[in-house]
Amino acid sequence: MSKLAIVVGHRANSAGATAVSPIAANEYDWNSDLAEKMVAHATSVPGADVLIFKRDDGGIVGAYRKAKEWGADGAIELHFNSAGPSASGTETLYLTPPSRPFAEAVQDATTSVLGLRDRGIKTPNEASGGRGTQNLSQMGVRPSILTEPFFGSNTSDCQVAQENKPELARAQLEAAVNFLASMDNDEIWDVTADVLNVRGGPGTDFARLAWGPLRRGDQIELLSREGEWALVANASGQRGYVHTAFIA
Repeated sequence: MSKLAIVVGHRANSAGATAVSPIAANEYDWNSDLAEKMVAHATSVPGADVLIFKRDDGGIVGAYRKAKEWGADGAIELHFNSAGPSASGTETLYLTPPSRPFAEAVQDATTSVLGLRDRGIKTPNEASGGRGTQNLSQMGVRPSILTEPFFGSNTSDCQVAQENKPELARAQLEAAVNFLASMDNDEIWDVTADVLNVRGGPGTDFARLAWGPLRRGDQIELLSREGEWALVANASGQRGYVHTAFIA
């Protein structure tokens, strides 16, 4: 079973950009409906477990905290882009190395359905000076992406998105769930100690690494085991050793 968290971008009282006709709706409302369509389609996708999270109560941190408490294997946050009336196309944002192939899978599915210009996958800095970094850093080593399938400021983009909205929901949902199903999620572990030192080798005689310590609830990727010690990596790809008694 793959557990996908769908996070609706923005909040009801701060609803993001408003798209031109024929959408004529803001990001929050349009994507709330898209999220519901994705959940409805999930009933026909074997192994899919999908839940919607919103930022109205607790903001970005609160929404993703609830997603992690639910046990999400990955997250997709729904937006659309906005700029001048001639700007067009589809792009997907990612931050961490585990999220890059996730972004590629959803980007490919989205462009296949909408047929808009493929603007590619980008980090927040590549997209627009860091926008989305806080959102995309919340899931730790679990894959997390932010989708911008079209430009709400472009009438043609809006026409395509509105006409193909059910297909967009299906394509993004299936791409996300299939990607998560392909992962070995047993490699993702949670820290169970209040403070867990990360060392340069498998033993307390090795020096503590500067990117530690880890805190309770942090998520790490288990790469290999050496007795009672495990070689792990964080979301930035930094590696070190921790004692296996304090991860689960």
